[in-house]
Amino acid sequence: MRKLILGLAMATGLAGAAQAADFVVVSSTDPTIARGREVASGESLQITPGRSIVLVDKAGQVTRLAGAAGPVVAPRRQYANLNEDRVQVLKMLVGPARVRRAAPSLDKVCPDADLTKFDGIVTVAQVDGCLTTARAAFEAYVLKAVGPEAP
Repeated sequence: MRKLILGLAMATGLAGAAQAADFVVVSSTDPTIARGREVASGESLQITPGRSIVLVDKAGQVTRLAGAAGPVVAPRRQYANLNEDRVQVLKMLVGPARVRRAAPSLDKVCPDADLTKFDGIVTVAQVDGCLTTARAAFEAYVLKAVGPEAP
């Protein structure tokens, strides 16, 4: 009995690890799929026909998925050396703006990073007081990668 319980616990733990998020939804025309949702590599998504979502992975690759009659599968990705915290940074970039409770600090300077590249955007987003700058650059980055939504 104990072996059965240990086996089930290990299987549950491994299944949870396999569902780690590789993507974040950065835009969606489907109301059932929210912006900021984490998506695992190879996950099946039910996207309404005529609707679409845009995903960004931890490496900064942008992918648009169009709705279909059946489930749509997120691309499969494997990242051995990318920091898992990038999913959280992506969620910050697409999340609602934070309300500042204190006056902004005038001595804060955002890092000098290339905001046309994903790594530069991630670097700037993690610095307190620089998220707004990173968000604007991220929106431009995504728009450049996938283009405007087709009518």
